[in-house]
Amino acid sequence: MGRAWVAVADKVGLVSDKDEDKGAGGEGSVKPSSPPVPRTLPSQRPTQRAAPAPAAVRTRAPRRARDPDAPARMPTDSYLEWHGGSYRVSVNVPIRIRDEIGAPKLRKDLGTDSLRVANMLKERYVSEFKGRIQAALDAKGLGRKKQMIEAMELAALLAELRERKAPKAEIDEVEQEILQRSHEMRWEAAPWVVQREIPSEEFPDGQAHFQVPTEEQSDRARQWAAVALGDATPIDWWHRDYLAGTDVQIRTKADDVRSLRLLLEWLQSKGVPGYVERVTAQRARLFADDLPGMTGLAPATNNKYLSRLSSYWNWMVPRVHGLQHNPWLGVTVAKRKTKADEEERPFTDAEVARLLMGPATPHMRDLMMLGALTGARLDAIVDLKVRDTDDGLITFKPQKKETSERTIPAHPLLEDVIARRCEGKGPDDDLFPEWPPVRKVGSMRERSFKASNHFTDYRREAGVDHVLPGKRRSLVNFHSFRRWFISRLEQADVPGDLIAAIVGHKRSGLTLGRYSSGPLLRQAAEAIARVKLPPLDGSPIVEPRGLRARPKPGGDA
Repeated sequence: MGRAWVAVADKVGLVSDKDEDKGAGGEGSVKPSSPPVPRTLPSQRPTQRAAPAPAAVRTRAPRRARDPDAPARMPTDSYLEWHGGSYRVSVNVPIRIRDEIGAPKLRKDLGTDSLRVANMLKERYVSEFKGRIQAALDAKGLGRKKQMIEAMELAALLAELRERKAPKAEIDEVEQEILQRSHEMRWEAAPWVVQREIPSEEFPDGQAHFQVPTEEQSDRARQWAAVALGDATPIDWWHRDYLAGTDVQIRTKADDVRSLRLLLEWLQSKGVPGYVERVTAQRARLFADDLPGMTGLAPATNNKYLSRLSSYWNWMVPRVHGLQHNPWLGVTVAKRKTKADEEERPFTDAEVARLLMGPATPHMRDLMMLGALTGARLDAIVDLKVRDTDDGLITFKPQKKETSERTIPAHPLLEDVIARRCEGKGPDDDLFPEWPPVRKVGSMRERSFKASNHFTDYRREAGVDHVLPGKRRSLVNFHSFRRWFISRLEQADVPGDLIAAIVGHKRSGLTLGRYSSGPLLRQAAEAIARVKLPPLDGSPIVEPRGLRARPKPGGDA
């Protein structure tokens, strides 16, 4: 802090972190020390400071001459219309929420032909109407978004002035405007209370109207000022720009969005504003401790969320004013050592046979055939086009850490499957139109989402499952076809580096991993052809015995 506005920051309720948080973990939130009453800005404060009003006193809002802290009186012709021999209040409704409000304008007949009286009566209705409009904007996420854009633009202006070492008077002028705007936001649309008084010239109907800002209004104004003054940055403000600049898979971007949502929900539950500056190393650690209970997921998945938050903070450090370090560095959820009988595993030959011989739909059976005889991941298979299967080859899009497309020879048993699925289609048509791309704009679900659900339902229907007590996820899934394919390649004496090249894994060492252009298609074709499906005619199946101990299938699978 230490800037010119510090001396008056408390006038809009701004306080420092050290004054705000009490107790272990620092999870307290900023609360006004007394019921909201007007606070004076430097330009309004008299030389001698008056004693603060008692908490029970409600300050009368309209007259600045009598009360320098009150909002300025509206111009005499604002929000008034002459209609049918009297004045009425009229407030325009923004086009974006007219359907929600049900009218282009909100009106109230004041029943008087006196402009002076109309101006005295209108203010509580104007305040009420603006409150309804603001609530409708907030419900659609429009009101606060607009205010936050305004605050961030002011913060950028202040940062630019400080960067070029502008004159102090110029910086002070902007800061004073921010404080004045915050003061206005605190009073705008504040509710009115009515108190009976003896009729007078000012209150001819004997009703005195008092405007009292709510605690929510005061908090919003305080937080807006903190952002505009450059002392607070909404955590999600830069996230869209960050995602636009990252070259990662759709699934990873979905993890980014999910991790940010979890963090904001956790901060809200602790009463901590969702600002970048409030995420300390201690809070990052506490969030990581609570994360398993929030998600119910395995440590590997929770650590993936923490890794995405760390990546976002790394991106923000050179871009957000005052952010100097990444609080997520080294923050992880402790991993429990996985026992051999808890690891996800390949299908057995009996399970592959049961799946391929079961009551699957034709497109599901074709999907499983490609999974079993290519070892490809589900999303890469579902995303295939007809053009990706030319000349007896299959070209898969990059997955995981792959940097380019991967082309492998098609297994001989796939020739009929591919020919049938390509029949009557053009080069750009989908090989699996049964699972089309996600149509919802902005969705971060992979195309394979519905195919995965379909397979899970069918796998369970076919009696192929392996769920351990206390575990949510089965040890077998579509990826088990990939594990089965790799196992059968190894058991057919295919070299490990050739297997890695076929399935898209990183090859070992500098020589093969960086300098080699890879094995020949002929070598890959010979290797892939060694993989044999189990008997699909109901014949007895003898499982191959491997050196590595594997868990026994669960249930009767």
